[in-house]
Amino acid sequence: MAAKALSAGFTGDVVDPDSVSVRARSVADRARDEAGMVVAHATDHPAATGSVLAVVALVALTIGYALGSSSKNRSRFW
Repeated sequence: MAAKALSAGFTGDVVDPDSVSVRARSVADRARDEAGMVVAHATDHPAATGSVLAVVALVALTIGYALGSSSKNRSRFW
């Protein structure tokens, strides 16, 4: 048994600064800020935004077509 009892009071913080909830809140705040910046840029430059969306749609269509045509069975006999 200890010769002297510890009589320290509560001196810490209740929430651990490295806890999952604190980090998740920080990540959510940063993602929200980034999304706001993207929206602000998109509203400032509508022509560039439309062009980027059109290019992304064409690339996605091309990839989808390539994947779909490559998975087609080419045999004439069932």
